[in-house]
Amino acid sequence: MDDSNRALGLLDSGVGGLTVAREIFSLLPEEDIIYYGDTLHLPYGPKDLSVVKSYTEKIVDYLKEEKKVKAVVIACNTATSAALEYVKQKFDIPIFGMIDSAAKKAVEVSRNKKIAVIGTKGTVNSQAYQKAIKAQAPESMIFSQACPEFVDLVEDGKFYGDEVDKTAYKYLSHLINADVDVLILGCTHFPYLMPVLAEVMGSNVTLVNPAEEMALEVKKELYSLDLLKNNIKSLGLFKGKHEFIVSDKNRISRSFLEHGRRFLKLENLNFKENNIFNAVKK
Repeated sequence: MDDSNRALGLLDSGVGGLTVAREIFSLLPEEDIIYYGDTLHLPYGPKDLSVVKSYTEKIVDYLKEEKKVKAVVIACNTATSAALEYVKQKFDIPIFGMIDSAAKKAVEVSRNKKIAVIGTKGTVNSQAYQKAIKAQAPESMIFSQACPEFVDLVEDGKFYGDEVDKTAYKYLSHLINADVDVLILGCTHFPYLMPVLAEVMGSNVTLVNPAEEMALEVKKELYSLDLLKNNIKSLGLFKGKHEFIVSDKNRISRSFLEHGRRFLKLENLNFKENNIFNAVKK
């Protein structure tokens, strides 16, 4: 099989990474996508990064060896922080992470060089975004905030309402007072909450969605490696196939499925279960 006609693999700790999938569906509609969400072990954010690294390695191995994907997108900021460099060295396929392209975009659009990053505890504590931003613009002032309750809200299918509003103000008030002009949504769950986050932060703050930057990077790199699906290079007449797999189907809420289908513009958002882990839930 021509490598360019193989599927593109995506992985995440749960359903949040579907925001990345949505951007890739939009930008590369002809590509076949295999998405693996590790709902058995969600959330990754509070876990030790060495544990997240082991989960990520297992999923990449599964996507490469069992699903024969041509490349893998780590559609999870915590997993990117924990494992990207390691899995890039271990596996002989292109592997993409969430952080560098978003950091570059934030630096480009910031006017006052006051940039905020929100994410999981693991992502914020890893300093991955902070380091990436400083590498681009050492003069930047960076403000960070872990927002674990945002992940819970999205997993429960709560994208708006009083509870979301109150949680947003609780987490973001000090970032507003710091006069930041860019907010990086450093968790793939957070784009589901963009309307609320935009309203809370105000019109002077630009929201950077790493999923959008990631999709652009993937298209550019696959093109340069001659790995774009063949029909994209010709007429682009065919839409790709999408396969959604999770490690524990019971941990996907009905509310998420209801609201997530609308958000992702997918009428058939159906998950298969395949627990590739020989481990007790943690």
